[in-house]
Amino acid sequence: MTESHNEHQLNVALEGLQKNSDEQVATKLELDKCKRIVQKLRSHSDDCAVCKQYFIEFEEHILQLKEKQHSLTEEDFKQHKQTIDKISSHLIKQHKLVTSGYYLSIYMSIGTSLGIVLGLLIFDNIGVGLPLGIGAGVAIGASLDGNAKKKGLVL
Repeated sequence: MTESHNEHQLNVALEGLQKNSDEQVATKLELDKCKRIVQKLRSHSDDCAVCKQYFIEFEEHILQLKEKQHSLTEEDFKQHKQTIDKISSHLIKQHKLVTSGYYLSIYMSIGTSLGIVLGLLIFDNIGVGLPLGIGAGVAIGASLDGNAKKKGLVL
């Protein structure tokens, strides 16, 4: 079987899980994130042996979840979360991917800090500097997030 066939099979299994599960279970399993992980693992598996191995493990894991989708326990959810976190961590560290909203959260924090400082130093009023700093941080962060999304670097 080719890897693209495996990717298609895995996406079909994820869609089946989503269709046959209630909304709460689908949310706990983070099925949309799983689809993005499958796509990223597949795109990096040609160059990265670890991604290739994770793809195989993730495929087995999803197929096991699909088999017992109507009798999932808290332990299954916990194991699924650990699997996703382990794979996401590899993709973020080794392939320079970022999570959605990553830059926004960082630059909003920086903007808040700078806004307070500038508000006190320049305007002698935190109330003026704070919204300016937050606004600048949000603008920069959203721009960088959009750029990362265009480049396909968002997990």
